[in-house]
Amino acid sequence: MLKEILKLEGVEELTKKQQKSLSGGEKCETRYEPMSVFEQESGQLLCMRRCRPSFLGIGFGSWSEWEHNVTC
Repeated sequence: MLKEILKLEGVEELTKKQQKSLSGGEKCETRYEPMSVFEQESGQLLCMRRCRPSFLGIGFGSWSEWEHNVTC
């Protein structure tokens, strides 16, 4: 099947370096963080967020550490 796809006009196979540089994006999870001093003063809601690599919307790999004080 790969050979058939490569025969199509305008199609070229990526080098190994190009393949490694591709990123399918990230799948992130956001949680509300209880009211902080900053939130009380500014009126902005703050959340925690962590992400992991994603390909075609499917998350894989390890989650990052929670990032705090992210605007919701």
